[in-house]
Amino acid sequence: MTKEHDFTKVFLRLSRLRNMAWLINCTLLAACTAIAPTMRPTLTNPFDEKVDVGGFALRILCSGEGSPTVVVVTGFGEPGVEKENSSWLNVANEIQKKTRICLYDRAGLGSSDVAPGKDRTSQDMAQDLHTLLVNANVPGPYILVGHSIGGLHTLVFASQYAPEVAGMVLVDSSHPNQWSAIQAALPPASSSEPESIRRMRIIPPASLPEKLDIPASINQVSAVKSLGNLPLVVVSHSPTWSVDPDLSPDTAQKIEKVWQDQQNSLANLSTNSAHVTAANAGHYIQIDEPQTVIDAILKVVEAAK
Repeated sequence: MTKEHDFTKVFLRLSRLRNMAWLINCTLLAACTAIAPTMRPTLTNPFDEKVDVGGFALRILCSGEGSPTVVVVTGFGEPGVEKENSSWLNVANEIQKKTRICLYDRAGLGSSDVAPGKDRTSQDMAQDLHTLLVNANVPGPYILVGHSIGGLHTLVFASQYAPEVAGMVLVDSSHPNQWSAIQAALPPASSSEPESIRRMRIIPPASLPEKLDIPASINQVSAVKSLGNLPLVVVSHSPTWSVDPDLSPDTAQKIEKVWQDQQNSLANLSTNSAHVTAANAGHYIQIDEPQTVIDAILKVVEAAK
């Protein structure tokens, strides 16, 4: 758990992960920059197992003690547990000092099995997670922390298992309307535009590692109109960060306005919410400004108590 890793090996593995997720990450406004390698922290009272969730198994890693239990739902293509890939281990190292925190690998990621069948949706992801928590004997109530497209999955989870959810943190979360809004903000298509911008014009197919059907998931998340007074903190990237350096300043500004407006919309899902904007961080706020994310989680933990 505490073995040092060669930084070059770690960086190469992270680069391969980033390249695999490039297509969908650019469309999701995920950071198209390298995830910096970090040392694996020492976790206390770790529980690290693969657990059957109904014909296939998911890996889960929990550490710390106490209630409520914080559950991290990562962005697309990012394992939560895989020790050299997860961007959440340093956050987990701090949260475990206050309460129990769990990371997991969704189906098809890290050490988890690939789910049977074809296209999958946010509802499937939510059901997988709930079954995982039950079968791993991880007690609620839960504080859900959703990053990027993981935010969509947490919203569906909260709507389906509301009595078990005590709070939520959305970290630069996707919004169900972001694809149509971003496409509308782009300039007219041209044969000379960068490939990265062309990728923003399409919704990636469900043939990628998680087999995620984004249009179907959008419909599911769009049905979530309110979280009531659930404690919620929305953490958004810095307005000075740009998803793509190939964008013109005017287009970058339009897309950023779409993103910040939709982050405000997510905050408005609860009457008991706060919206925090990072000072300098890009999409991976948990790496660029981990303390901002840690503070948001602990705020919700205290509110839930």
